Amino acid sequence: MNNINIGQLVSQITGIIQQVVSIGLLLLILAAVAARYGFRVPILPATDPTALAWLCGAWWLLKGGRIG
Repeated sequence: MNNINIGQLVSQITGIIQQVVSIGLLLLILAAVAARYGFRVPILPATDPTALAWLCGAWWLLKGGRIG
C-alpha cells in the first residue's frame, strides 16, 4: 500500500471537487444555451440572459479569471 500524506489527500479532494463543480457549471451553461435555441431540458428551469451571464462569470472565475 502506498503512503499518502495529508497534503496529497487534500490536493486530490480539492481537484475532484473542482472537476465536479466545473462539469455542473458547464452542463448548466449548455442547458441555458440549448433552451435559447428551442431545445428545452425538462429537469432544469428556464434561464434568462442575466442568469446565463452569472453562470459564464462563475465558469470564468473557476478557470482562473484571467483576461488574455
